[in-house]
Amino acid sequence: NPDLGPLLAFKLSLSRPAPPALSSWDPAADPCSSWRGVSCRGGHVARLVLVGLRLDGPIHHLAGLPRLALLSLNNNSFSSPLHRLDLSLSPWRAHLKHLHLSHNRFSGPFPASFLCLRRLRRLDLAGNLISGTIPPEIGLLLRRLLTLRLEENELGGAIPVSVGSIPGLTDLNVSHNRLVGEIPRQLSSFAPSSFAANPGLCGDSLLRRCLKNWTASCDRRPPPMLNGRKIRKWVAAIAGAISATIAAAAAVAMVALLCLKRRAKNREMEIAENGRKDGEEAEEAEEGGRMELFEGCGRFALEDLMRGSAEMLGRGAVGSTYRVVMEGGEAAEAEAVVVKRVRRRVKEKSGKEEEEFLREIGGWRHPNVVSLRAYHYSSTGEELLLVYDCLPNGSLSNLLHAGNRGPGRIPLEWTSRLQLALGAAKGLAYLHGISNSKLSHQHLTSSNVLVDGEGNACISDFALLELISPSPPSSSFSSSSHAAVAETRQRSDVYRFGIILLEILTGRPAVVHGEEDLAKWVQTVVREQWTSEVFDIELTRGKGAEDEMFALLHVALLCVAQEPKDRPRMAVVYKMIEDIRERGIRRSRGSLSPSLHDHSYESSSPCLSEDTPTFTSC
Repeated sequence: NPDLGPLLAFKLSLSRPAPPALSSWDPAADPCSSWRGVSCRGGHVARLVLVGLRLDGPIHHLAGLPRLALLSLNNNSFSSPLHRLDLSLSPWRAHLKHLHLSHNRFSGPFPASFLCLRRLRRLDLAGNLISGTIPPEIGLLLRRLLTLRLEENELGGAIPVSVGSIPGLTDLNVSHNRLVGEIPRQLSSFAPSSFAANPGLCGDSLLRRCLKNWTASCDRRPPPMLNGRKIRKWVAAIAGAISATIAAAAAVAMVALLCLKRRAKNREMEIAENGRKDGEEAEEAEEGGRMELFEGCGRFALEDLMRGSAEMLGRGAVGSTYRVVMEGGEAAEAEAVVVKRVRRRVKEKSGKEEEEFLREIGGWRHPNVVSLRAYHYSSTGEELLLVYDCLPNGSLSNLLHAGNRGPGRIPLEWTSRLQLALGAAKGLAYLHGISNSKLSHQHLTSSNVLVDGEGNACISDFALLELISPSPPSSSFSSSSHAAVAETRQRSDVYRFGIILLEILTGRPAVVHGEEDLAKWVQTVVREQWTSEVFDIELTRGKGAEDEMFALLHVALLCVAQEPKDRPRMAVVYKMIEDIRERGIRRSRGSLSPSLHDHSYESSSPCLSEDTPTFTSC
């Protein structure tokens, strides 16, 4: 094997004896067949994963692996200076996409040689001793980066503006360094935790205002020294000025006292005359700024929200979203909620229609739907606050895509993914049904599928675009034309749900950086040949699990059919996914017929009936 030399050189260069975990690295054996942490493709090492083995020594020998695409050495004891790693002639430049070196003791400045890895997508150097500054050209040279993790190092200087120009960057963390200056405005969408523990940083993301002339105030020189004669002249002049000022102030005070007595009487008359008017205005403001709470959601007031600590989670199609922790007030103990600040952009809905709409969706309760707890109108009616339950495990998008997608993280196993797909389908089917097919989500993404403390998927933000769209809410869906529009929108929800299923199966985001969208990519792969290569590399490939993956892939492809009329309803989608899960349960218990253990899902496409949503051979 041509990769045998670099691997053995790396093993022999370790500073301490090789751990038992590398006992399988036998020079007489093929690295691609039995060596721990080695995965091959086409006879060459494509992935090298050696995590948490306390390894120490140089890593430059690994730069000779000709087809290496992923290298993960997280949680070891490597301490060599990374900036001395010469990659000018390394084959890494053409193939390496994932580089995970976090939580070691790598030192020295940021390695300039990494800037030649133009195909790099994920770079994780967190938890090391890297010093100096972040190269200002990093965002111009590493244009394909999706992940940049530099937290817990000793980096100084400013965050380069070029980082904000990386088009696909979704995971950024530079916290716990010594960075200074203003955070580039292009990075304002990232959470404050991405920049925390850098006392010298400022900007919108940290809610810390930057002082424009902070350097000038530090460079001011003290005034020149004065001799004794000049000092005496200054003292005499200052004393005379003070005496004159005191006399003038006394005269002004006498005049002001007389004026105040006269104005006091006039003020009493004004208060008496305008008291009723002020009271009426206060009542009007109180009526406009009211809080409506839904039954079974606990009691709290607007003051509890205003006093709570707030963290901005992001901006969406409807408005801004905040996580608010309420303390004191009517709440018995600290409680976290999510508040959406909706700014209406049209005036075609009356307040009565809006309130009927909010009361309708506020009454919906389902285990797979994020509950609307309350809403609040501002006194002017221009702003609307929606209060939801706060789910602790974030969104499905974060679980699938955020953070280190390499071996350094705990992968989302297949049974959990299937359970999340089933819960999301159940929640969306419920919402389509409870609204009598009149409402749709209109903006369904994996970011709108949240996960509760028990691992259940919950649909959020359902139908909120109705609040800012020109068409009135549910009450006006009476004509056949409006019913057709509602049907089309629900079929669009089915398409977007199909995209979510493809994200679950492939581990890829909905829009692949630098390539076509996810649905087209999967359809192209499937059209050429059914292959397990379409599935996420994090998924284990047991026989039963792979059958379920192919079955769910069929469901996803039905959902993303080009013609809306060819897409199943969400109730049917839910039944199909439930059928897949039940087959898996029966298979695990050994009660499924052996004839169902083959790849029948690969050789035939599924037919379905909306009355009996099961798979058959066409």
